[in-house]
Amino acid sequence: MYQRIYIDIVFMTNFLMDYMLLRLVGKFLHLDGKRRRCVISAAFGSFVSCLLVCVPFKIIFPAAVLIHGGCAFFMASFAFRLKKGGLLVKTILALYFTAFVVGGIYQALETERTMTVKIFLLFLAGIYGTLYTLGCVTETFRFGRRNIFPVTLKYQGKLQQTYGFYDTGNLLMDPVKKQPVSIIKQELLGSLISKEQVKKLMDIKDKPEELENTGFVSLQPHFLSCHTADGKKGLLLAVILDELLIQTPERVVHVGKPVLAITSEPSALGEEYEILLNSRLLN
Repeated sequence: MYQRIYIDIVFMTNFLMDYMLLRLVGKFLHLDGKRRRCVISAAFGSFVSCLLVCVPFKIIFPAAVLIHGGCAFFMASFAFRLKKGGLLVKTILALYFTAFVVGGIYQALETERTMTVKIFLLFLAGIYGTLYTLGCVTETFRFGRRNIFPVTLKYQGKLQQTYGFYDTGNLLMDPVKKQPVSIIKQELLGSLISKEQVKKLMDIKDKPEELENTGFVSLQPHFLSCHTADGKKGLLLAVILDELLIQTPERVVHVGKPVLAITSEPSALGEEYEILLNSRLLN
């Protein structure tokens, strides 16, 4: 008995499925997977699948496990720039689990002989939309119970998504701008401007007299006086971005021209968030 296989359909089907799985896993695990890298990884995975279909001999089970495992390793490590470690293993397992769930639904539809191009595309859109929405809702309520909310920073057309902790003890105000001040990690600002620019900004702290000669007019860098938890006085370098969005379970809070003080202390913020949100922002 012979079965006719169209290799272009096999490639495109696997490519779309792999791309969707990579995007979903990246969303669930909060991984920084650029679309271009996900496209390349999906194309590689689809190419390997086509090779396995075309080989003129049956591949034994151990070899198939090694091939699929190596393929998943490359896809996860390249798409999300992961190196060896627990997060890479977690990502590969998440890929396999999501593929198992989605593949089961796909096989059920295909068995009924109702699979057409239109139904396949609707299937992809429906699965992606359902799982993506479910992940967003679950994530929002899970973090909301701990006062951790998804936030988005905007600056000169660039967007950076992260998480912020609603700190009821943060009452810092900018005396000149009359705005609540949130605290951000130095690395987070580096994702919106270059790391070299961040370094130049932080160097100003040791030479405050050079503040007006930095060339960062749009960031409006300035110093704020603050008190640490142990009562000591200090100076924080603050900048002003274009917009801050805070996603709470009830609404999206838009903060125009947010004032953000930069901290370089790793212990100042937790591992799950990169911003200490001022308590006045959500009142």
